[in-house]
Amino acid sequence: MGSIEQALQQGISVHSKGDLVEAERLYKAILDLQPEHPEANHNLGLIAVSRNQLAVALPMFKSAVKANPNIEQFWISYIDLLIVERQFESAKKALKKGKK
Repeated sequence: MGSIEQALQQGISVHSKGDLVEAERLYKAILDLQPEHPEANHNLGLIAVSRNQLAVALPMFKSAVKANPNIEQFWISYIDLLIVERQFESAKKALKKGKK
């Protein structure tokens, strides 16, 4: 498959074209090698959200934020989903952490 970075770029490419099955396969392959990989976790979480699998997406977003707290989009996805899931206290805590 090549490097993790190549797999990520390929995953993002097919994901943007709407091939969620192939994107999911690539992201999962990355996570098999690097379970904490922030972009793979985040993007797999986005696929889960698009399939209305919110409980699946939440730990993926949390993992992405934990692995790379400097990416604003990871925080947005995570906090948005906490709010959708009506986990307001967790959302407030995440918002405070995200602002730091």
